[in-house]
Amino acid sequence: MRRRHRGGAAARGRALTVAGTLAVAGTLAACSSASSPAPAAPSTAAGAPSASMATSVATSADAWAVLPMSADPAFWQVFARSGSSATWKLVTPPGVADNGGLVVSPGGANSLSVAVRPSQDLLFSPLAATSDGGASWSAGPPLTAAVAASPDAFAADGASLVALLGDGAVETSADSGTTWSVIAKPGAIAASAAAKGCGGAVRVTSVSFGTTSAQLLAGGTCGTSGTTAIFTYSTGTGWQRSALPAAGQLLRLTAGRALVQGKAGLTALFDGFGWYAYAPLSGTAQGTSDAWTASAPLPVSGPVIASGTLTLGGAWVLLSGGRAALISGPGQQWTLLPPVPAKTTVLAAGPDGATDALAVSGSTLTVWRLAPKATVWQKVEAVSVPVQVGSSS
Repeated sequence: MRRRHRGGAAARGRALTVAGTLAVAGTLAACSSASSPAPAAPSTAAGAPSASMATSVATSADAWAVLPMSADPAFWQVFARSGSSATWKLVTPPGVADNGGLVVSPGGANSLSVAVRPSQDLLFSPLAATSDGGASWSAGPPLTAAVAASPDAFAADGASLVALLGDGAVETSADSGTTWSVIAKPGAIAASAAAKGCGGAVRVTSVSFGTTSAQLLAGGTCGTSGTTAIFTYSTGTGWQRSALPAAGQLLRLTAGRALVQGKAGLTALFDGFGWYAYAPLSGTAQGTSDAWTASAPLPVSGPVIASGTLTLGGAWVLLSGGRAALISGPGQQWTLLPPVPAKTTVLAAGPDGATDALAVSGSTLTVWRLAPKATVWQKVEAVSVPVQVGSSS
């Protein structure tokens, strides 16, 4: 049950539900849209930009998008596009108020794991997983604490899970969340030998798996200047700090990839050639080097509004002023895209190498598509997500 927060116990008992029916209108008309400046990126207390929780992820089989719909409050939704399909489907896990946001992690070709951030009366983070592209969901044991407000606060690798909690602790599970172990209490990484030179100031914002599920990554900032730091944890050796080929502030850390914004611009970092994260999806063993490599920087100085991943190690960023860019993988260069359509919230992998821009207006999601080498976005789909007061599911 999804509920609108109005204040007071009586108001919290009233429910709102996102209906599962979709009104899809495929226009397929070739037309462009004027772009509008994107909203400013949220900031931390220290002034460093924090990543938007609106994002998209891609596997070898599916593309997934996570974004807020409606307003006051926002209802977070999960959309999926399977294989070569041209259309997106609403596949949000049912049964839990998701006004606090959703943190997702792909676990295989058709798999996605979701951690629900607490909102309203919730004091814990429910978990859900799908292995069939969102057609059905299974509820796992919930985390008894709140997952942090970061798009990279939760990661899955089969039955192995890692979560960054709101108080800065890092916990892992080897049995799909049935049991959890604390590998870093709040402040433990800052106090470790790996954080020497940070002056005791380490802020962890992201967690991920490394070359195997036995290796964990924690990313964030080191010192009062907020420079990027990525720490690797392995049983027996504890926390080690990784050497990075680029300096700046960490924006995102996902499996095999990181985004760093520094004086030279925006740099994509790839760990182990950026390939190992796709080994479970392809069934083929890939490189397992722990050496980070860097792309040439994209010379931008404004805030990154949102970002996400594409297939084969790629990534995209949504910039201020309606600008956007993508990089297709290790050894590639950033490509600036035509100005995105108005109200674009995230970009995502489209069919046949296209890029999709997902624009939100109230409870309507409009999908715009940019074919490879095209210069004009085409409106291809509108998905209505009705929010009905007093209904339940």
